[in-house]
Amino acid sequence: MGSFQQFLTDKNIPSEKLLRLSRQLESYGSEGRTLLKKRSARRRDKDAQGKSYESLSIGKPKSGRGVSAQQLQAALGDLPLTASVRGKLVRAVNAVLGKQGGSPVDAPALFGASPVRRGATAKKSAS
Repeated sequence: MGSFQQFLTDKNIPSEKLLRLSRQLESYGSEGRTLLKKRSARRRDKDAQGKSYESLSIGKPKSGRGVSAQQLQAALGDLPLTASVRGKLVRAVNAVLGKQGGSPVDAPALFGASPVRRGATAKKSAS
């Protein structure tokens, strides 16, 4: 049994609850849709195309996607996960713990020695 699965069984957190809560936490909502519209408008505006989102004070919206069942199964099996999936799982677990009156946890406490999955490295151009 992996450290993430052990943590969930110790705290009596069902995996279905994590999936549902992650989907709710990561959904866009009205604020996220507004940010997406502002970003899209900035890309179309000829005057603002040279400026960054930060200089125009346009924040980054949520991903809009919660953790999938396959990603949760990989976490329960201590397989390597990307940093974004780990972050989504940590947010969902902390939301459950907050409702139960527990203290928040961080990724190393949840996943232990399970490695972070890294993407493929970029190929160097031959110049």
